[in-house]
Amino acid sequence: LTARGSDASECAICLCDIEPSAPVDVDGDTDMGSSNSLGNPVVAAASAGPVFLLRCGHAYHTECLQRWFAERRRCPRCNTEYGKVVGKQPRNATLSWHRESFALAGHQNTRETIVIQFRFPPGVDDQGQPFEGRNPKGYLPGNAQGTLLLELFKVAFKRRVMFGLGTSMTFSTYRPTFNVHIKTSTHGGATKHGFPDPDYFQRALEELKANGVTLADLPS
Repeated sequence: LTARGSDASECAICLCDIEPSAPVDVDGDTDMGSSNSLGNPVVAAASAGPVFLLRCGHAYHTECLQRWFAERRRCPRCNTEYGKVVGKQPRNATLSWHRESFALAGHQNTRETIVIQFRFPPGVDDQGQPFEGRNPKGYLPGNAQGTLLLELFKVAFKRRVMFGLGTSMTFSTYRPTFNVHIKTSTHGGATKHGFPDPDYFQRALEELKANGVTLADLPS
């Protein structure tokens, strides 16, 4: 590891030093798409050694990487992807959508708006903790960008990464929370979670990518 420089001397997840003499498991024959009983993709490394070297060349403490990959399957340093991410979004949720005949602010050249309805009945998470229900509604312009985001949202929803579960800062209750933010208003601009917002398309793509969903996931 010493020959690899500063990137191999510190675990970028816990920010603690990596011992130069620590046993290293190299990601060559480990199936990064598999999962152990904890739902982590680093399988062989769990018993092979305290340090795991990814194919991209970055090394981390094995236990740190297991916890990291439980939430996002990409290298913390260079964002190289290592398989599909499956999140903690409630399993009993539904997504529906339709088009309505009006234009969103900033998209006057479109004739339609895509309306997305998410429904989360109250339930319990994978650990048995109860969560509060909610039914957020989102809006996208009825153009090529909006249609593209809709298809990516469907992928994220299917993989349970569109939403997570957490304590709402607004309501102080345990409920579904946005991993990928949607526009919940047709107007008011970015500060009101509405339109116009010329940067929203790119931000949404970046949030989707951060949750393991990219254009490459769409059918060709």
